[in-house]
Amino acid sequence: MSLIEINKNEVRKILKEILKEILEEEGLIGLIWKMERMQLECGGQSKDWIVDHICHHPYVVRHELASKDGKSWIFKAKRMDEFIDMYFPELHINHKNEQKRGVKNA
Repeated sequence: MSLIEINKNEVRKILKEILKEILEEEGLIGLIWKMERMQLECGGQSKDWIVDHICHHPYVVRHELASKDGKSWIFKAKRMDEFIDMYFPELHINHKNEQKRGVKNA
């Protein structure tokens, strides 16, 4: 006879919650990133930098990867991860300033 009784269903539930939390932290699951997560993904860049260089990037605008929800920005997590990987070399460009000057974006 065992001195400890284990509720397998409860253990499974707890493990699922822990696994989900780990996967979200690693960016492997989750639908939406808030600005704070986006800052982490961009190496600690400021909110203003992210708005100027990412939120106004023509690809992000065209594919609606970022959206302003009142005063806060939200991002499509999986697609934004792909965008950062694909467009990393040109993230130094301030697209907000280029739009003001009327520069055509690809």
